[in-house]
Amino acid sequence: MKKSKQDTEESRKRILSAATRMFLADGLAETGIASIMQAAGLTQGGFYRHFRSKEQLIVEASKAANEHMFAAFSEAVAGRSPQQALALAIDMYLDQLSRQDCDGMCPLPNLGSELRRADALVRGAAMAGHQRLVQFYQTLARQAGATDPAELGAALVTAMVGAVMLARVAVNAQAQAAILANCRKTLHAMLPATEDRA
Repeated sequence: MKKSKQDTEESRKRILSAATRMFLADGLAETGIASIMQAAGLTQGGFYRHFRSKEQLIVEASKAANEHMFAAFSEAVAGRSPQQALALAIDMYLDQLSRQDCDGMCPLPNLGSELRRADALVRGAAMAGHQRLVQFYQTLARQAGATDPAELGAALVTAMVGAVMLARVAVNAQAQAAILANCRKTLHAMLPATEDRA
Protein backbone atom coordinates (compact mmCIF):
# COMPACT_ATOMS: atom_id res chain seq x y z
CA MET A 1 0.00 0.00 0.00
CA LYS A 2 1.45 3.35 -1.07
CA LYS A 3 2.20 5.79 1.72
CA SER A 4 0.42 9.12 1.71
CA LYS A 5 2.38 12.34 1.39
CA GLN A 6 1.65 13.05 5.05
CA ASP A 7 2.96 9.63 6.13
CA THR A 8 6.10 10.14 4.06
CA GLU A 9 6.72 13.54 5.61
CA GLU A 10 6.14 12.16 9.10
CA SER A 11 8.65 9.36 8.46
CA ARG A 12 11.20 11.89 7.24
CA LYS A 13 10.74 13.98 10.38
CA ARG A 14 11.25 10.90 12.57
CA ILE A 15 14.47 10.02 10.75
CA LEU A 16 15.76 13.60 11.04
CA SER A 17 14.87 13.82 14.73
CA ALA A 18 16.57 10.52 15.54
CA ALA A 19 19.65 11.41 13.49
CA THR A 20 20.02 14.84 15.06
CA ARG A 21 19.94 13.37 18.55
CA MET A 22 22.23 10.45 17.74
CA PHE A 23 24.84 12.46 15.83
CA LEU A 24 25.18 14.91 18.72
CA ALA A 25 25.32 12.16 21.34
CA ASP A 26 27.49 9.57 19.59
CA GLY A 27 29.23 11.31 16.71
CA LEU A 28 29.04 10.99 12.95
CA ALA A 29 31.20 7.92 12.40
CA GLU A 30 29.63 5.93 15.23
CA THR A 31 26.08 6.61 14.04
CA GLY A 32 25.10 4.45 11.09
CA ILE A 33 22.06 4.61 8.88
CA ALA A 34 20.80 1.28 10.23
CA SER A 35 20.81 2.48 13.83
CA ILE A 36 19.14 5.76 12.88
CA MET A 37 16.36 3.98 11.02
CA GLN A 38 15.88 1.56 13.90
CA ALA A 39 15.62 4.46 16.36
CA ALA A 40 13.05 6.07 14.05
CA GLY A 41 11.04 2.83 14.00
CA LEU A 42 11.59 2.31 10.27
CA THR A 43 13.33 -0.23 8.05
CA GLN A 44 16.79 0.54 6.72
CA GLY A 45 15.68 0.07 3.13
CA GLY A 46 13.43 3.11 3.32
CA PHE A 47 16.25 5.55 4.04
CA TYR A 48 16.93 6.51 0.43
CA ARG A 49 13.32 7.44 -0.19
CA HIS A 50 13.94 10.39 2.11
CA PHE A 51 17.65 11.29 1.81
CA ARG A 52 20.19 10.95 -1.00
CA SER A 53 23.03 10.09 1.36
CA LYS A 54 24.21 10.08 4.94
CA GLU A 55 25.97 13.37 4.18
CA GLN A 56 22.69 15.03 3.21
CA LEU A 57 21.19 13.77 6.45
CA ILE A 58 24.12 15.19 8.45
CA VAL A 59 23.63 18.59 6.80
CA GLU A 60 19.91 18.63 7.55
CA ALA A 61 20.46 17.35 11.10
CA SER A 62 22.99 20.14 11.72
CA LYS A 63 20.48 22.71 10.49
CA ALA A 64 17.77 21.19 12.68
CA ALA A 65 20.03 21.26 15.75
CA ASN A 66 20.86 24.90 15.09
CA GLU A 67 17.21 25.85 14.62
CA HIS A 68 16.34 24.23 17.93
CA MET A 69 19.23 25.93 19.71
CA PHE A 70 18.43 29.40 18.38
CA ALA A 71 14.75 28.98 19.18
CA ALA A 72 15.66 28.09 22.79
CA PHE A 73 18.01 31.08 23.04
CA SER A 74 15.43 33.48 21.61
CA GLU A 75 12.75 32.28 23.99
CA ALA A 76 15.04 32.50 27.01
CA VAL A 77 16.29 36.04 26.36
CA ALA A 78 12.90 37.53 25.41
CA GLY A 79 11.92 40.36 27.72
CA ARG A 80 15.35 40.72 29.34
CA SER A 81 17.59 43.75 29.15
CA PRO A 82 20.21 43.59 26.36
CA GLN A 83 23.01 43.04 28.88
CA GLN A 84 21.11 40.27 30.67
CA ALA A 85 20.23 38.65 27.34
CA LEU A 86 23.86 38.50 26.25
CA ALA A 87 25.05 37.09 29.58
CA LEU A 88 22.27 34.49 29.59
CA ALA A 89 22.99 33.40 26.01
CA ILE A 90 26.62 32.80 27.01
CA ASP A 91 25.58 30.78 30.04
CA MET A 92 23.13 28.69 28.02
CA TYR A 93 25.75 27.84 25.42
CA LEU A 94 28.30 26.84 28.03
CA ASP A 95 25.70 24.75 29.88
CA GLN A 96 24.78 22.56 26.91
CA LEU A 97 26.69 19.46 28.07
CA SER A 98 24.47 19.17 31.14
CA ARG A 99 21.46 18.31 28.96
CA GLN A 100 20.79 14.60 28.98
CA ASP A 101 18.76 14.48 25.76
CA CYS A 102 21.08 16.57 23.53
CA ASP A 103 18.36 19.22 23.50
CA GLY A 104 19.80 22.57 22.44
CA MET A 105 23.30 21.26 21.74
CA CYS A 106 25.44 22.94 19.07
CA PRO A 107 26.97 20.78 16.32
CA LEU A 108 30.24 22.75 16.22
CA PRO A 109 31.85 21.71 19.53
CA ASN A 110 30.10 18.36 19.70
CA LEU A 111 31.13 17.20 16.23
CA GLY A 112 34.14 19.44 15.64
CA SER A 113 36.82 16.76 15.57
CA GLU A 114 34.88 14.84 12.92
CA LEU A 115 33.76 17.82 10.87
CA ARG A 116 37.29 18.54 9.68
CA ARG A 117 37.35 15.14 7.97
CA ALA A 118 33.88 15.48 6.45
CA ASP A 119 33.16 16.31 2.83
CA ALA A 120 32.71 19.85 1.54
CA LEU A 121 28.92 19.71 1.82
CA VAL A 122 29.02 18.88 5.54
CA ARG A 123 31.84 21.34 6.29
CA GLY A 124 29.95 24.05 4.42
CA ALA A 125 26.88 23.47 6.57
CA ALA A 126 29.03 23.60 9.69
CA MET A 127 30.56 26.91 8.68
CA ALA A 128 27.14 28.32 7.82
CA GLY A 129 26.08 27.39 11.36
CA HIS A 130 29.19 29.07 12.71
CA GLN A 131 28.44 32.27 10.81
CA ARG A 132 24.89 32.32 12.09
CA LEU A 133 26.11 31.80 15.65
CA VAL A 134 28.59 34.67 15.32
CA GLN A 135 25.89 36.95 13.92
CA PHE A 136 23.56 36.03 16.78
CA TYR A 137 26.10 37.03 19.43
CA GLN A 138 27.18 40.09 17.48
CA THR A 139 23.57 41.29 17.45
CA LEU A 140 23.25 40.74 21.19
CA ALA A 141 26.58 42.51 21.76
CA ARG A 142 25.46 45.48 19.67
CA GLN A 143 22.18 45.71 21.59
CA ALA A 144 24.12 45.55 24.86
CA GLY A 145 26.23 48.54 23.85
CA ALA A 146 29.54 46.85 23.11
CA THR A 147 32.20 49.17 21.69
CA ASP A 148 33.03 46.68 18.91
CA PRO A 149 30.15 44.19 18.70
CA ALA A 150 31.56 42.41 15.64
CA GLU A 151 34.84 41.66 17.38
CA LEU A 152 33.18 40.74 20.69
CA GLY A 153 30.64 38.43 19.06
CA ALA A 154 33.32 36.57 17.12
CA ALA A 155 35.53 36.28 20.20
CA LEU A 156 32.68 34.95 22.34
CA VAL A 157 31.83 32.24 19.83
CA THR A 158 35.43 31.18 19.35
CA ALA A 159 35.98 30.89 23.10
CA MET A 160 32.68 29.10 23.80
CA VAL A 161 33.03 26.55 21.00
CA GLY A 162 36.59 25.81 22.12
CA ALA A 163 35.64 25.51 25.78
CA VAL A 164 32.73 23.15 25.15
CA MET A 165 34.84 21.03 22.80
CA LEU A 166 37.61 20.80 25.40
CA ALA A 167 35.10 20.08 28.17
CA ARG A 168 33.82 17.11 26.16
CA VAL A 169 37.22 15.44 26.40
CA ALA A 170 37.83 16.26 30.07
CA VAL A 171 38.82 13.22 32.13
CA ASN A 172 36.21 13.80 34.84
CA ALA A 173 33.25 15.97 35.82
CA GLN A 174 35.36 18.26 37.97
CA ALA A 175 37.76 19.04 35.12
CA GLN A 176 34.82 19.63 32.78
CA ALA A 177 33.15 22.00 35.24
CA ALA A 178 36.41 23.90 35.78
CA ILE A 179 36.93 24.45 32.04
CA LEU A 180 33.42 25.79 31.57
CA ALA A 181 33.44 27.91 34.73
CA ASN A 182 36.73 29.53 33.76
CA CYS A 183 35.43 30.33 30.29
CA ARG A 184 32.21 31.75 31.71
CA LYS A 185 34.08 34.00 34.15
CA THR A 186 36.42 35.24 31.43
CA LEU A 187 33.64 35.97 28.95
CA HIS A 188 31.45 37.74 31.49
CA ALA A 189 34.40 39.99 32.27
CA MET A 190 34.53 40.97 28.58
CA LEU A 191 30.92 42.13 28.45
CA PRO A 192 29.81 45.77 28.48
CA ALA A 193 29.58 47.01 32.04
CA THR A 194 26.11 47.35 33.52
CA GLU A 195 24.68 47.44 37.01
CA ASP A 196 21.87 45.09 35.88
CA ARG A 197 24.12 42.14 35.12
CA ALA A 198 24.59 39.63 37.90
